[in-house]
Amino acid sequence: MESEASFQLFTSLRYDPLLLTSEENSLPTLNFITPSPFYMLRYHRDRMLEAAQHFDFDLVEEKLNDGRALHHALLQQVNDYLQKEGKEEPLKLRVLFDKEANLSLEISVIPPVSLDTLYPLSLDPPKPNPPPHWANTFKPSPLTGGALILDPTDSLPSKSSTPPRDADWVLRLDKEPTPSSPFTLLKTTNRSVYDISRARALPSNPINPIFTEVLLYNECNELTEGTTTSLYLFRGGRWVTPPVGVPSGEFTSGTLKTGEGGEDQRDEGELRKPFAGRWGHSVRSAKVGAGGQRGATRRWALGKGMCMEEPVGADTVGTGEGVWVSNGVRGFGFGRVVK
Repeated sequence: MESEASFQLFTSLRYDPLLLTSEENSLPTLNFITPSPFYMLRYHRDRMLEAAQHFDFDLVEEKLNDGRALHHALLQQVNDYLQKEGKEEPLKLRVLFDKEANLSLEISVIPPVSLDTLYPLSLDPPKPNPPPHWANTFKPSPLTGGALILDPTDSLPSKSSTPPRDADWVLRLDKEPTPSSPFTLLKTTNRSVYDISRARALPSNPINPIFTEVLLYNECNELTEGTTTSLYLFRGGRWVTPPVGVPSGEFTSGTLKTGEGGEDQRDEGELRKPFAGRWGHSVRSAKVGAGGQRGATRRWALGKGMCMEEPVGADTVGTGEGVWVSNGVRGFGFGRVVK
């Protein structure tokens, strides 16, 4: 287990040559240099910058202020890796900074996905596969009286021959709460609570073992996130995601430290623990969220109006419920909750 004194700041994102063809990924709001093979690099920079501000990684904050330099530094290391491996393919990049602002990059190969997985048009549930050509409804001629008689050796294809497409992800609600702390709010290598959660509640998925997730909830019995993903659930006729308490405006060195008048606000926003308080919707400060990470893909989905922030009680999650998940490496996926 990593001590709180030795942790590093990090984010995980996707490198994919396919992204060079994406108009969405080429928007200046998502990347510093376009077109870019990095998936939402600007949003990943922002989350690391916020963590650097909170944990007083001042040298990291200074380095991250130059987004174009970050792009070039990552691209140089990726190109060195690709030249050594001899082929171009999608990669997972785990970007780490220690307190002295030393950058390290862990690289691993990941499967290709479509642009629709990285930038979906909506969070509508995936539709079943179309039926095969032989499954079209048969309309007998009126001359036969509508009868169709099979010989003893005849048969019809089974309806189960081509089952409809189901969810790729298998999800399970955690068995115990995960209390909020700066290490559940901001991404660092101190991830023991996530490892513990996966050890006690991770479901199995024989078809796609990688696509398994645990739904976390806080000490107020509210969903926060998955152990590696952001969550989207259907409530009140729309998709919602648990609030995390993102500060408004630009990220600056004073965002989490002081208010507009200079007064100390160290217990505000991301630094305040969630507390129970209900009269219809949450009556907490608008800055106080449920306690999960501020994912890059989650920020994008909110910006596109695909979902809204809203507290979700853990006791409202039902077995068989469809849930969208997303992260900065695999994009978006649809899953179902198991018991």
